[in-house]
Amino acid sequence: MVENADLTCNLVYDYYETRILMGACRYGENLPAIPRIGGSFQMAPRTVRAALSRLEKNGYIEVSPRKTAKVIYQASSDQIKENAALYFMPRCSGITDFCQAGKLLIEPVWEYTQKSYDKESWDRLKENMAKLKNVDLSISTRMHIQVFSHLGNKLILNFYWELLRYIRFPYLANHGLHEERDRELLADGKEQELEFMNAAFEGDFAACISQLLAFCAEMDGEYGRKEKVPFYWNIYWQRPQLCYTMASRIITEIIKGTYPVGGTLPSMPVMSKQLNVSYHTLRRTLCILDSLSVIRLHQGKVSEVCEDIEQIDFQCLEVKEGFRLYRESLQFMALTVRPVFLYTLEHVEKEDLEKLRHGFIQLLNENQSERCFKLALDFIVERCPSAAVRECYTRLSEFLVWGYPFALYRIRKQHLHEEYTQMVRKSAELLENDDWEGYADSWKALMEYEQKRAEKILADYQEQGRMVP
Repeated sequence: MVENADLTCNLVYDYYETRILMGACRYGENLPAIPRIGGSFQMAPRTVRAALSRLEKNGYIEVSPRKTAKVIYQASSDQIKENAALYFMPRCSGITDFCQAGKLLIEPVWEYTQKSYDKESWDRLKENMAKLKNVDLSISTRMHIQVFSHLGNKLILNFYWELLRYIRFPYLANHGLHEERDRELLADGKEQELEFMNAAFEGDFAACISQLLAFCAEMDGEYGRKEKVPFYWNIYWQRPQLCYTMASRIITEIIKGTYPVGGTLPSMPVMSKQLNVSYHTLRRTLCILDSLSVIRLHQGKVSEVCEDIEQIDFQCLEVKEGFRLYRESLQFMALTVRPVFLYTLEHVEKEDLEKLRHGFIQLLNENQSERCFKLALDFIVERCPSAAVRECYTRLSEFLVWGYPFALYRIRKQHLHEEYTQMVRKSAELLENDDWEGYADSWKALMEYEQKRAEKILADYQEQGRMVP
């Protein structure tokens, strides 16, 4: 089940709010029972109840003991059309962007994950799908949810949920329209199922995009152009978010040399002003960095930036969460960085490629090869034509920074620069030869290698009983 009910109940809430506001669930109709909703969304009953409680509080439904919830929201056809226009028109370009972004960020994950199913597991998945009858969320979407849950990467599942929350139109699917297709899908053999499911998802998406564009064009004259609302990836944090963000920023500045290793951080008043955060937030952030041994706190004195990391407090909850996000971001990038790089490289100017190549050469000359990750990922964030990809990789880059203390811990007294010299030199050579395939393959291989090393750190500490996932 998805964790953090306070946040994930938004998914169920958004789903039914969308269906009610846009006329897919009408006044007087009953919603499915809680177990059926939970099974469809892969969520615990308490999470579903929290969502239904919010829907009732906001006047959409009525919840009675031992009965399914009933829709009490009433709206005319014109009001329903206006509700749809006010939501979709500002997001039309962002939703259209996902036509490409989905191929880069969702399809590679799907292809990798479904291969991990053996016949028995796949049959069990089919059986679970078949039990959930009369569920309006299309089976192609539900199967993505099930399969991504099987991967065990909360960050990837989080991204997929946020994608659905943004585009919303899969929420408006009508069970009757895809009932026959779903039945055919559940009856086929595994290979046919996978091909059928891919085609079904693409068909659902393409048809909805076409209808959405036509609807927005029609409504443009009536409602005028609305300010665009871009996609934003809301991360489901287990702990308060701001401290993680601040920790990433400070580690980034240490890597860049703004806060030199062996030196000291600015005073608390200065840093609080620089980062625009309260003393309390800054103090908590510095405690996290101290647990990572990135800095050493001294009572009443400025903090020292550590040169070597010999010990990490894996019992610290924030360290566990940061390490989880680091590992999961590595897996997400290992699965997607190749197509993302190829797509980006195909859409940039020659001057941009030359600038990237010179960036790698400069890292070699300055003995700072460990900064190759930031250089490569910044190129995606700044140059990729897809806004959704840029948003995704912006957040993944933030989590990747957490790998810095773990890398120093792993190599102990060695120089981090030497770890990545070969990769930096190879990247520069591949770009010089216009070998984009080789460049993308190299970065995919590096992310996979880094993921394995992170998993080994986790396995070693679990074996010693000093850390739990």
